[in-house]
Amino acid sequence: MSDIDKEKKELTLKRSLSLPLLIFYGVGTILGLGIYVIIGKVGGEAGMLAPFSFLVAAVIAGLTGMSYGELSARIPKSAGEVNYVLKAFGKNWIAMITGWLIVISAIVSTATVLNGYVGYVQVFIDLQDWLIITLIAVVLGGVAIWGISESAFTITVITIIEIVGIFVVIGLAGNNLSELPQRATELLPSASFSDWEIILGGAFLAFFTFIGFQDMVNVAEEAKNPGKDMPRAILISLAILTVLYLIVALIASLSLSPQELQNSEAPLADILAKEKEGYSKIISGIGLVAIINGVLVQIVMIARVLYGMAKKNMAPTLFGKLHQKTRTPIWSTILSTILILLLALSFNLENLAKATNYILIVVFILINLSLWAIKRKYDPPEGVNTFPLWVPVAGFFLCTVILLFQIFSGMIFS
Repeated sequence: MSDIDKEKKELTLKRSLSLPLLIFYGVGTILGLGIYVIIGKVGGEAGMLAPFSFLVAAVIAGLTGMSYGELSARIPKSAGEVNYVLKAFGKNWIAMITGWLIVISAIVSTATVLNGYVGYVQVFIDLQDWLIITLIAVVLGGVAIWGISESAFTITVITIIEIVGIFVVIGLAGNNLSELPQRATELLPSASFSDWEIILGGAFLAFFTFIGFQDMVNVAEEAKNPGKDMPRAILISLAILTVLYLIVALIASLSLSPQELQNSEAPLADILAKEKEGYSKIISGIGLVAIINGVLVQIVMIARVLYGMAKKNMAPTLFGKLHQKTRTPIWSTILSTILILLLALSFNLENLAKATNYILIVVFILINLSLWAIKRKYDPPEGVNTFPLWVPVAGFFLCTVILLFQIFSGMIFS
């Protein structure tokens, strides 16, 4: 068989994601769990300044998202971060470490999410923990193997439900916004260091609610027009959720005290419970769907990172194998599903999940540096949307500031 025939026979990932599907995928990825759970912890940390914490987190995420957008357009490959770091620095070991950091953080955080799913299910039906975890992991792993179009379609449907949930909160509890004129001064920070220390502490937690845009680049190889669509999809997804998060954060701050938010396991349900007793079950049901979406998106992303790393000999070649019919990375999907399942069944990963934030911010620092280096070394390919050089520089600076702030404030106050 000639090399040409071999190339024709070689399976490749299927390019089937349009801009609308990418946006839904992005919104679903980012929305997945964060706002349904983390908003309570942000409110507990930042109090009435929580909306400002979300705004600061949105700026940091937006700048890094722009860096991701341009890099994914320049290099539309699975295992995006691995390719970006390799292109920028030419060091296999740096790229390999970056890839495994992404995989490890995603597996640990997804296992934590899956573990937390049990409590939501048991609000409605009494089942054993292990059975709930196993059923959800196996079903979602199967959907991920089924195909990217089917996965993206499932994610799109669930994302619509998630967004409906946010609008349910806004619609049923939005009357609290009527207090805004009288309480506006409580929501605005002063110039004092203590206020901005509170805001940054809350922003570190709020940043978790924006994490997920980086997952989008790992399906760039399956996008129809990644050069133009991927940067737009990332920025549109972040813009939509920034507006929704700020509105919900305002409602939360005006509805519940910081102590109530801090102690809440289901803050959006508690907000609605104050409006009417039956309302809380509505948002709890939607929260179940949101968590399913988060787990599915992470399984899809982890598999693509392992697939891309295998193609570069940074992971076992088995992970580079595609299913003949669905053209999805079957073994990397199976591995990620099994590891998530085992971790969720075996450990309480709450503290490890918190470490995910640290790991990803380190990765984001590397990504901003990578774009800076690539822009200085190479001209952009034709048809690729680019951003000014100050974008990765500002992204690097802000990610470094919030990481160092969190490390040193933890040392001082621990």
